[in-house]
Amino acid sequence: MEIEPAPPGGETILLVEPEADTRTLAAFLLSKMGYRVLEARSAGEACKIYADCASSIDLLLTEAPMHNINGHELARLLSAGDPALRVLFLSDVGYEKLARGAPAGAGARFVRRPFTLRSLGGKVRQALDAAPAIAVARSAG
Repeated sequence: MEIEPAPPGGETILLVEPEADTRTLAAFLLSKMGYRVLEARSAGEACKIYADCASSIDLLLTEAPMHNINGHELARLLSAGDPALRVLFLSDVGYEKLARGAPAGAGARFVRRPFTLRSLGGKVRQALDAAPAIAVARSAG
């Protein structure tokens, strides 16, 4: 069952996706829903953007498995400075099941690829309206 996205509130999303086509599509869809999107191709680029815009970022939407540093490590790194940062991972169902088995992954939120406007919008809205993932992971551990 897909979730109807709630009307956006104009929040800012830091989108971290190495794959150009996926990043472009996600940024386009999120912009059409009224969100402000800051795009990064890598964790390093995301950290630079975050350093400049941390106070205005409401959600980290990141690829879960990435080269050098994965999305979970990036989320922990950025959430260390802002425990209220919401996190949503882009992933396939195989990675989602693997990550949920890990102690720190119990509270993680995922949007599965391939995504639709409705599935992406619904999961983004859920993540923005929920408790921060790091707080959920800490309480589960």
